[in-house]
Amino acid sequence: MSREAEKLVEEFSEDLAIILETFIEETQDAKVVIARIETEMGRLKDDITSLNKTMIHGNGQPPLITRIAVVEEKKMRWEFLIAAVPGILALLTGGML
Repeated sequence: MSREAEKLVEEFSEDLAIILETFIEETQDAKVVIARIETEMGRLKDDITSLNKTMIHGNGQPPLITRIAVVEEKKMRWEFLIAAVPGILALLTGGML
């Protein structure tokens, strides 16, 4: 092999070694990122499970869904009463005249 061919092979080998080292480093970085994402996903899953328990099953108190339904029902009663009061007052004052 000529001197020039040997030099080209050597340069190619060096470039290939640099490319492989870079690839290995990037692969290791990707593994670290993936591990962090997996850890965060586990935490999020735990948080969602806890929230579902609180909302649907309760955490020692009635579930949030039930509590919201009760509040909405009471609100509807008050809205009905507030809407009916002027009519009732009109009937009472109209009947007195």
